[in-house]
Amino acid sequence: MKVVTVGAGVAAAEFVETLRAEGFRGEIVMISAEGFPPYSPCVMPFFLAGDPLETAYWKGADFYDRLGVTPRLGDPVVEVEDGRVRTASGAVEPFDRLLYAPGAADRYPEPAWLEVHGVFGFKTLTDLTAIDRHIREGRVRRAVVFGGGFIGTDAALALRHRGLEVTVVHRNNRLLSRMTDEDGGKFATRLLARRTGIDVRLETVVTAVNARDGALASVDLSDGTRIETPLLVVATGVAPNSGPLIGGDRGVEVDEALRFDPRIYAAGDVALTPHAVDGVPGLYALFPNAVAQARTAARHLVRGEGAYPGSVNANVLRKHVDFPVVSAGRFEGEPVTWQDDRRFRRVYLKDGRINGYLLVGDMAAAGYLHRLYLERAAAEREVPGLISDTTGTSYYRRAVGLV
Repeated sequence: MKVVTVGAGVAAAEFVETLRAEGFRGEIVMISAEGFPPYSPCVMPFFLAGDPLETAYWKGADFYDRLGVTPRLGDPVVEVEDGRVRTASGAVEPFDRLLYAPGAADRYPEPAWLEVHGVFGFKTLTDLTAIDRHIREGRVRRAVVFGGGFIGTDAALALRHRGLEVTVVHRNNRLLSRMTDEDGGKFATRLLARRTGIDVRLETVVTAVNARDGALASVDLSDGTRIETPLLVVATGVAPNSGPLIGGDRGVEVDEALRFDPRIYAAGDVALTPHAVDGVPGLYALFPNAVAQARTAARHLVRGEGAYPGSVNANVLRKHVDFPVVSAGRFEGEPVTWQDDRRFRRVYLKDGRINGYLLVGDMAAAGYLHRLYLERAAAEREVPGLISDTTGTSYYRRAVGLV
């Protein structure tokens, strides 16, 4: 049996490693639009902040050789049909089984901006190595990040850690607007700006980029201001790379074994999976979900059994900043809140159970809250005491049954 993966990211690498661990000894070909060994998007910002590139290779730079894989790199797949994939170069690779896991791509408000030297996305290691080279060769000391969601904030923090002066431009009224509610997000935004010195421009967008001799010189904002900068990172959203398989970017529907059809599995940023708690299908494009999906698909391929238990929309931001922002679930139901000048804690209760939570400033309660959330345990009586505890002990006492 010949197995092909479209993509060589987190899901594809975990899939291949699990196949080998399960005893699969057949041919494996991994096709990637990029030219790197498998890397972790979670680690990429550390590289941009100054760590060695090799730190991004979460399964080792020798992955392809060690796992007995034939890599086809730097040649994106453009079509999947009739048991074969076709790449941009015209190469055709037949398969008996396929894992479709090409990840997601940046959405650009103005794709033509990328033609200007100094304008970059922030989704791939190709993007980050180009930014790194631009900073080094141009001795760049100033950057603007357009987009203040998780990826944009991650980018801003990495650039700030590297020593650049950074401005974040975001259309919403708070940073991290998809992983926070309004109160918690505004609290996190104020804390982040105060502790990092990042200049945050809210309810504002970049309207134009201005070039001089083909290189970025400045950007114009919707509030009428102009910022002189040689570097613009655009992080305004992503879309799944599902087009070659289904003809659009709406994501790939899969069954409980992660199968799109009897021969094709899908995992990672492109897979539409049910939520583990409420069952609502969606694109839950997070590292732990991709790993679990890949393992499920690989074991099903080898054993013919197994089911994916569902995804969780949990996020943690804590790289290059001295406080964490942690959230999970949905911000719907009855909010229970505690805060001081350094911390914000809120839990949403629905029918006496945790429907979602948000922690800013510390994560002492995160593990216990997450367990209650996943187990759908009755928590109405516990939550007020949990989130108001400032000693840092009640979480552990409850976890081991001492309370």
